Amino acid sequence: MFNQSDNYNRALEKLVKAMGFLFLIVAAVTFLLPLYWMITGSFKLQTITMAVPPQFIPTNPTLENWTRLFTGPWPVWRWVLNSVAVSLLTVVLVLTISSLTGYGFGKKKFPGSNTLFFVLLSTMFLPNQVMLIPLFLLVRALHLTDTTIGTYFAMALPMISSPFGIFLIKQFCSTIPDELLDAARIDGASEWGVFSKIVIPLLGPALAALAIFTFNQAWNYFMWHMVLATDKFQYTIPVGVSYMARTPAFGKVITDIGLSMAGGTFGAFFMIVFFIAFQQYFIRGITFGAVKG
Repeated sequence: MFNQSDNYNRALEKLVKAMGFLFLIVAAVTFLLPLYWMITGSFKLQTITMAVPPQFIPTNPTLENWTRLFTGPWPVWRWVLNSVAVSLLTVVLVLTISSLTGYGFGKKKFPGSNTLFFVLLSTMFLPNQVMLIPLFLLVRALHLTDTTIGTYFAMALPMISSPFGIFLIKQFCSTIPDELLDAARIDGASEWGVFSKIVIPLLGPALAALAIFTFNQAWNYFMWHMVLATDKFQYTIPVGVSYMARTPAFGKVITDIGLSMAGGTFGAFFMIVFFIAFQQYFIRGITFGAVKG
């Protein structure tokens, strides 16, 4: 009787695992399908990209879109440089502000701290479009868009006070034993020494995960970058691809889907490389809290 029950439980466990793997495979294919369609579309001519039914595997792949991408009248590499500069600047600012603020909320008690933290988190429910006009008026009043360097900083401005980043760092700081920080203070460490030499190294996985999230979001922050950039040499790669696809060139005046696919694939390449380079830190950052718990 027990053997039959054990066999049944093992069979049920195998079935659940098989269904779980099947679900993950379906989910992976679903999420990868747009990326596959963009990559294959970059090797298709305009007539083929608009064909019905769609051609999932290019029968006659061509490099024409990629050739026009790098030989056309567009500063593509300048757009990449702009995206890298804005994204890295945003990452540095977000990590700095989130680590300081998250540590304050996680390890310091002051009147109204819980209320203030709740108000801060509530801003996550505000769509970016609501803050677009106030932010634009702010950067214009500060004359940040008068220079290229100032425009880069203005592009990073909306994200530097990240509610998600502050929340993530606060949660990680809450897992740091108070006894460890008190021992450092007893040994003569200043508050800044405790933060820089004890807290920051322990927050490494969380900061790495936040850096990847922030880089991805800053790289794809299309609307805000489009509003601020007044010259094509200030465009980031998402804005540049949109501009390039609708700019008459090579005798084309319609939206060039194949060229857009090539530009999108080229822009996504850098983001994918960044994620792969820091993948292990990202996984550690996401799972660290669960392991500690």
